[in-house]
Amino acid sequence: MARDEHTSLSLIVPQLRVAVATGVLLLLCGTFAFKVVGGEQWTLLDAFYMTVITVTTVGFEEVHPLTAGGRLVAVSVMLSGVGIAVYVTGTLAEVLIEGKIFARRRVSRAVSKMNDHFIVCGYGRVGRAICRALREHRVPFVVVAQEEPAGPEREHFIVGDATDDDVLLRAGIRRARGLVSALGSDAENLYIVLAARSLRQDLFIVSRCSEPRSYKKLLAAGAQRVISPYRRTGTLIAQMMVRPQVVDFFEEASRREGLEIVFEQIHVGAESQLAGVTLRDSPIRRDLDIIVAAMLKASGDWVFNPSPDERIVAGDMLIVMGQPGALDRLARIASGERIDDVVRGENR
Repeated sequence: MARDEHTSLSLIVPQLRVAVATGVLLLLCGTFAFKVVGGEQWTLLDAFYMTVITVTTVGFEEVHPLTAGGRLVAVSVMLSGVGIAVYVTGTLAEVLIEGKIFARRRVSRAVSKMNDHFIVCGYGRVGRAICRALREHRVPFVVVAQEEPAGPEREHFIVGDATDDDVLLRAGIRRARGLVSALGSDAENLYIVLAARSLRQDLFIVSRCSEPRSYKKLLAAGAQRVISPYRRTGTLIAQMMVRPQVVDFFEEASRREGLEIVFEQIHVGAESQLAGVTLRDSPIRRDLDIIVAAMLKASGDWVFNPSPDERIVAGDMLIVMGQPGALDRLARIASGERIDDVVRGENR
């Protein structure tokens, strides 16, 4: 936003300088005119005082009775003062409007260059929490809401109705990685899910749900995941009471703070050298020191705590735990980079 503030200042400063210079000139000319038409009984202080109360339209009593010429001077000073005030007010309004236009244009340009990002619809308490978590994980995202807030989210904030196809297209839904509908109304979330699914059949969509009866409707509309904050909060509190250390461990791991290990999901691509190899023969544990907690097989079956003889197949999703750097290297291998190149590059 610093760039937009600089742009606004560059617009307003020259015009304010003109306004100030014109105001000073008006005071000097008014003082001189009152002195000339007033004659010897008017001092410079009297003329200056009369000019000031006329320009500001305060309306105090005249220091000396005004002649016809004096009244004409007073009228001229008043009209000039009002004109300057209108000019300054218009300048400020213009700069504010242009500043917002520049900001929104800058946001539109930035969003148009984003790929593989998330779209967060709604910026209430749940939406802000989602944005905070995405920012902590350094995941790119765009916020869509009816009102523009003050804060760092303004960098990628689109004002509009998320149920409108044009607004979702401006948010880059064609290039997005996923969409979160976090409005407080289930009906609005339903419309957003329908709109998003109509634009992208393969988009990953998560929706907030307040009423239990809305759960199946949101799934039928196209959301892959439907989450009730109240139900999840109750479950989390119960788990914290029964297994506090387990909950603390997963919270620390999800925040990537205080622990050197994190959980991640790794998709095995068709070109990966991991495809067709058993866990025992792969570099996952041997070279990268990564633990495979579970595998979501390409067939859709879950395998928890897979054995070393479990074979990796292209399309599998590995749920793994390890150090961030090692997980990044595993992701590179899973995407198709050669194992020797990745491991050798680390050992140098």
